[in-house]
Amino acid sequence: MAIKGEPHVVLLGGGYTLQRVAELIPRECFVITSRSAGTCDSWRAQGWNAHQVSLENRESIASLFAAYPHIRQIVDSVPPLRAGSDPATGVRNLVSVAMGKGIERILYLSTTGVFGGRDGSVVTEETPPAPWNPQGQARWSSEQAYRESCIPCTALRLPAIYGFDRGLLWSIRNGTYRLVGHGNSWSNRIHVEDLARIIVAALGIEELPPVLCVSDDEPARACDVVRFVCEREGLPMPGFVSEEDTLRAGAFTMLSNQRVKNDHMKRVLGISLRYPSYREGFYPIK
Repeated sequence: MAIKGEPHVVLLGGGYTLQRVAELIPRECFVITSRSAGTCDSWRAQGWNAHQVSLENRESIASLFAAYPHIRQIVDSVPPLRAGSDPATGVRNLVSVAMGKGIERILYLSTTGVFGGRDGSVVTEETPPAPWNPQGQARWSSEQAYRESCIPCTALRLPAIYGFDRGLLWSIRNGTYRLVGHGNSWSNRIHVEDLARIIVAALGIEELPPVLCVSDDEPARACDVVRFVCEREGLPMPGFVSEEDTLRAGAFTMLSNQRVKNDHMKRVLGISLRYPSYREGFYPIK
């Protein structure tokens, strides 16, 4: 049970998404982490509890729990470790230190890439994972490492995350976006503000399923999204890049072709989206 006035939520890896989460919950309730001492100092200057943590370093993880003994929930947004043969090493380090510390739940920010869909099919929480590239395989390994522990874990499987300062719209504006193949692949996305609200809602639910698919309400073909933006911006359609070149560049997420269903997520969390499609997300009504 959370102790009033004591940080009981860890926002592990305070990047683009978790800084939005931090803005939505009382500052006395959480501690946010970074590998960077300078970043932690800047967060403390704005009144947040912050702690320097690297999942490669078990001592830094132990120091987190020593400094904040009332931690009960962890939101893990840290990417799988690249060094070494086991991408789930960071997860295993965290779990080994957290065992016996009263952790009630871990929310792991995974990816819809674990499904591995490349044929335009619909994916749900019941779809068997079949990751085909190293990124998806690393996330799936991390999910499995959490499930092997005794700490309850829910994997939030996420598509592309965008916001008013990041995403496809900005890539088109600065001329760096390229459509893959003919642009007919299905794409999925979630606005960072909706994602932050989803995470906060999940923290308030007593029991959660092991997997929730997170996405907006409207999967769309990449060419349709790009055409909509270009027409609104008065810009020409971008050029194309082959699937082979995309694969060689390691841009695996650009080769995904699946439609993510979010019905179960909305039902479990009792939430509706402020940005149900890319239209509202790119050009919100003011």
